[in-house]
Amino acid sequence: MNNLKVPFNDLTRIHNPILKKITNEIEIMSKKSSFILGDYVKDFEYRFSEFTKSKHAIGCANGTDALEIVLRALGIGHKDEVIVPANTFIATALAVSRCGATPVFLDNDEYYLLDPSKVIKFINKNTKAIIGVNLYGQLGYNKKLKEISKKHNIYFIEDSAQSHGALQDNESSGKHSIAATYSFYPGKNLGAWGDGGCITTNNSQLADKIRFLRNWGSTKKYIHNAKGFNSRLDPIQAIILNEKLKQLNVWNDERNQIAKFYQENLDEKFYIPYPTNSNYHVWHLFVIRVNHRSKIIKNGKKNFIEFGIHYPKPIHRQKAFQDSKQYCEEIKNADKFSSKLLSLPIFPKMKLKEMKKVVNFLNQI
Repeated sequence: MNNLKVPFNDLTRIHNPILKKITNEIEIMSKKSSFILGDYVKDFEYRFSEFTKSKHAIGCANGTDALEIVLRALGIGHKDEVIVPANTFIATALAVSRCGATPVFLDNDEYYLLDPSKVIKFINKNTKAIIGVNLYGQLGYNKKLKEISKKHNIYFIEDSAQSHGALQDNESSGKHSIAATYSFYPGKNLGAWGDGGCITTNNSQLADKIRFLRNWGSTKKYIHNAKGFNSRLDPIQAIILNEKLKQLNVWNDERNQIAKFYQENLDEKFYIPYPTNSNYHVWHLFVIRVNHRSKIIKNGKKNFIEFGIHYPKPIHRQKAFQDSKQYCEEIKNADKFSSKLLSLPIFPKMKLKEMKKVVNFLNQI
């Protein structure tokens, strides 16, 4: 047990059983020379729209592009403002900056979700959208954020990069937003073998514009009516995602079993996360709050346990945004929690002895 290695994530455990099916399908694809968009991507888009209960799913190159394409399709750009959480991966804010708009950083609540009670005072004549991040695997206060957006005639967008398969009141991402965006980065609950992304929406007019923008601003070869993107989901990744999508509900249930073990066995001295707001949490990450985090991580390595941090520094304190009016100003919870957040190993096919080792190590601190 002392020499047992506990990785933060081990993708081989879910990839090995499906490897042969995927490689066989890739071989068939190569013989067809179907390398750009085509039937494999269309098939995944159809299946993912069914999975998310959305009218449209449009594959693209990655999750950051997905957000930027939505913002550009909605006409958001120079001098516009978009409200985003301070505690999330930087891509949410970078997508706003890349389309020429200004990200406005808001605080999260105890569950790390964008706090609707703090949104209204940040809305002004330049505000064009709110991006709510479904962080760590559960949906945010999306119904409330939609109500606020509707009242102020702005858009509500979901960044669902960490919430593949998550539900709220038995509804998927996209129920209350104009669009939801996904990343298929390999470590996600539904991950590709490289980069990949997707946009879901129930707005057919917006879907047409998104398809147009992701493919060079073109619907007819060599005819370009807008400055679009070269941001298409790779057919190889579509094959992989299609196969993995069949297993996603099972894998998410396994994540819930691991989360339950942590909740029932970790000492109460730690802040332990639970689902909120009628959520079916898919536990992309299991994040606790601790003191002396660096010592825990260092001693964890000595004991062959790998931990993560999501995220060590809020976006408003990153040098990339030193031109922001909010650079390094206090954002209460985001700042207070950032030095305490610790992500525990959690992944499908994790063994009971690995869970026990993590719990025993932490409880003995």
